[in-house]
Amino acid sequence: MRIAFDFNPVLVNRFSGLYSYGAGLLAGFEELGEKEEFLLFYSKRFSTQAKAIKENLGDWAELKGTFIKMRHLENLWRWSDFPRLEYFTGPFDLYHCCHHLMPPTKDKPRLLTVHDLRRYKLPQLYKESKLDLFEAAVKKADHFIAISQSTKQDLCSVFKVNENKVDVVPLASQIESVFYSDAEKSIKKTELSEKIGQRIEEFFVVFSSPDSRKNIPKIVEAFEIAQKSLPKTLKLLVIGRLPKREADFAERLRAGSFPNIIWAGIVDDLRPWLACAKAFIFASLYEGFGIPILEAFGCGVPVIASDCSSMPEVAGVAALYVDPYNTESISDAMVRICSDIEMREKLISLGLNRVREFSWKKTAAKTLDVYRKFL
Repeated sequence: MRIAFDFNPVLVNRFSGLYSYGAGLLAGFEELGEKEEFLLFYSKRFSTQAKAIKENLGDWAELKGTFIKMRHLENLWRWSDFPRLEYFTGPFDLYHCCHHLMPPTKDKPRLLTVHDLRRYKLPQLYKESKLDLFEAAVKKADHFIAISQSTKQDLCSVFKVNENKVDVVPLASQIESVFYSDAEKSIKKTELSEKIGQRIEEFFVVFSSPDSRKNIPKIVEAFEIAQKSLPKTLKLLVIGRLPKREADFAERLRAGSFPNIIWAGIVDDLRPWLACAKAFIFASLYEGFGIPILEAFGCGVPVIASDCSSMPEVAGVAALYVDPYNTESISDAMVRICSDIEMREKLISLGLNRVREFSWKKTAAKTLDVYRKFL
């Protein structure tokens, strides 16, 4: 079997979900005993990134680059069926798109992975989104992979896709699990304190991004409410880039205007921040899957997660759930996870068991099953 794979979106941004998906999936295929042939189609402007991933893959994966910019090709393919994808890759049996590039083929089936429908479920946050390319890809796709049951339901609901045309293939954590002893945590906390320029003993950690659905202002507000019932030394560490839409809030956070709340910026390794935390707060408004939940489980930290979209599906019984729109719900969970030691230990144990149910090898094996069934 020869698979033409939409490799370009994997290379554009190393911190994106598309990178996590593409790099993780290909690493999973490398672990499988039986190999299919993959033709990785991409723009040669990203040759350095492409070669870096290819170094960890066997001969079953072959780079197929073009000097033409993908956006030029995509614009051409909106109005023309030439040149067909085979012109760039050679013959193949199936095309797998992981974003929205849906080129014409010589009557070969096209499979589309759908990651989430956030722009349709939370339109107030994405008023300037251009959805025509994705919508065109949905219309052209012959079959779909959804990364969660929740995403499948959203796809079928929004686009009236027959559920028989959608297979669910879960994702996995993109970092290796770690678990520190108390002595190791003490050493790591000293190192983390040096990185942010102030001493930290106990802390919650939350991941931020320019996307407002991460709900950072609401989480900060909840922490401020909870502080009267929390240890005075407990801090909230915000990791990542700050939300774009809440510019005033982001500037105040950057300036250190909130008591006991620290913006740590972008970090090179998430594991020590997670493994040393009192809890990981993931009160997102919407997730297509929610890989950070698994990352936290693998680092032995209890998780507070939203009770909506895919998050209960990913975390199962291993998280403490909140209503992400309700500040009091998030605040109460923060207090409870600090005060109830027995519950914390139970959540840590459940999380470590839960994360073992997911791996990129399993993701690759299930994806291969979809290829075979589809063909």
